[in-house]
Amino acid sequence: MLQVLYSGATRELELSGTRQGLLTLGQLLRGKGGSCGLSENPRPFPYERSLSKIAFWEDPERDTASIVTEGQVLRIRGGRKALDLLADNIEDFASEADASDHCHVESPACDYIVPESDPLVIAFMS
Repeated sequence: MLQVLYSGATRELELSGTRQGLLTLGQLLRGKGGSCGLSENPRPFPYERSLSKIAFWEDPERDTASIVTEGQVLRIRGGRKALDLLADNIEDFASEADASDHCHVESPACDYIVPESDPLVIAFMS
């Protein structure tokens, strides 16, 4: 199970899920492309809204990855190495973090993410 919450004021995203849901997403990101549905949260406080889908694809002409919100969809596009690094971060968090932990995936701290990307926080579903 996964959900993505979005704040229009800060453009920040929170990707949260169960350990297994996050591990599964990491594995999906290692493919050429695809999508997955999300659990919608009717009360996304302190965020403004809940997204309905993640869509992702590999772009062999890129070295980096972009993470952007378009309507109800979180779109992730990037070169293979960048998508693998994102998958590694998600899987490592899901495997090793405590239930109360969170992880930031954003530029410039993650040099494989383009600066124009929406800031992403990974957390466990509460």
